[in-house]
Amino acid sequence: MKAIFFFLVLVFTSCENTDKAPPISREKFKSVYSEIMILESYYQLNFRNTNIYKDSLLKSVNHVLKKNKMSFEDFEKTFNYYSRHQEEFQGINTELIELYSK
Repeated sequence: MKAIFFFLVLVFTSCENTDKAPPISREKFKSVYSEIMILESYYQLNFRNTNIYKDSLLKSVNHVLKKNKMSFEDFEKTFNYYSRHQEEFQGINTELIELYSK
């Protein structure tokens, strides 16, 4: 009996929709993601070795998130959401490429 109950609980919890909307709006995410990508590009171009710039980049990213009143956890959840929704993420990246190609 316990095994059946455990199995039913497992089935119902696994069927739950875990793909909730991201905590950060698309436009705000795009803006912050853009800033972070620029920072990462800057560090890669100037230092090349990730061991040299890892701590500085993390501090810079934290500054960007704080400036935008955003937690790292919310940014990470939103990033993970778009990672699972590749078409939407590709759209964001395409928009950023077009923006910086002008």
